[in-house]
Amino acid sequence: MKKVLSIVVASVATLALITGCSATVGADKSADMESGDATLCKTAVYVGDRGNKSVLKAVESAGEKNGWRMTHFKANAMIAEKIIDNKEISTTIQVAKEHITCSKDHVPQNELENLRSSIVEELKKDKSGGRH
Repeated sequence: MKKVLSIVVASVATLALITGCSATVGADKSADMESGDATLCKTAVYVGDRGNKSVLKAVESAGEKNGWRMTHFKANAMIAEKIIDNKEISTTIQVAKEHITCSKDHVPQNELENLRSSIVEELKKDKSGGRH
């Protein structure tokens, strides 16, 4: 049963990463995912071995600077919401192992790219880089 559950979890995580954000941006290691974990898409933001708390703090700060309303969703995820042209858009940003991914559903590409760039900048400000 544990093996089946592990396979299901790995499959869901892989599917989520494949359908994640679509701009390649990274922090510190320049997001060269091709030589890394084969289950990760090239679009994930590399966060190294930073702890979830530190990463989510950077994500929250970056989102708020870009006009997103940030809501803690889980210990490893946030929901970002924004109103554009009288239409509410949202994305779920999740910290998984050494990367951040986000859902792309109905979010304009330029908004995702701006958010991701801000997240990378906030992560670069956090020089400690280790687990907290």
